[in-house]
Amino acid sequence: MKRFVPAAVALAFVASACSSQALPLPEYASAMEEATDAYIVESQALSETFQNAVTNQISDIVERSDGSVESQATDITKGEMLQYLSLLEDAMGRYLDTISLLTPPAVVSAAHDDYVAAFAGVGGALPEARLSISSAGDLSDIQGALAGSDFRDGQYRLSSTCRSLEAVARSEGTGLDLGCARR
Repeated sequence: MKRFVPAAVALAFVASACSSQALPLPEYASAMEEATDAYIVESQALSETFQNAVTNQISDIVERSDGSVESQATDITKGEMLQYLSLLEDAMGRYLDTISLLTPPAVVSAAHDDYVAAFAGVGGALPEARLSISSAGDLSDIQGALAGSDFRDGQYRLSSTCRSLEAVARSEGTGLDLGCARR
């Protein structure tokens, strides 16, 4: 699934990256929102696809009910979860690449850097989460692998840094909506 950033935003990324000159706060906020909105749309579509695939496949095996429903449900969930996390990691990498190209204004620079680092931490935890899930023996093991992972823990830090970045921009008179409440 490819995502296209509007030409004006892409030009702002390139200009910022090439000149190392900070974007004005309103342009920075606009570029961040464009990139974030595209990422959220993509990640929500991936999540919906995962949920639908698991639900449909498990419904099919329940209807056939040959006695091995739990084992089949585990295999289906594990396979779909591994695929979902791999695709999510790709989407996160593209988003991280995009926002890393931005040179934020000094007033939000520290908050931007914290947000980028938190996002990178969540994405960096995905390979370990996939490894734990791949060795899961049943559905509760899959759930436990996610619940006890750095991926889940990193999401709390990401949420906090997301809200902080929005608050800093807002305190400077520029609205910034990174969808912190939507994640």
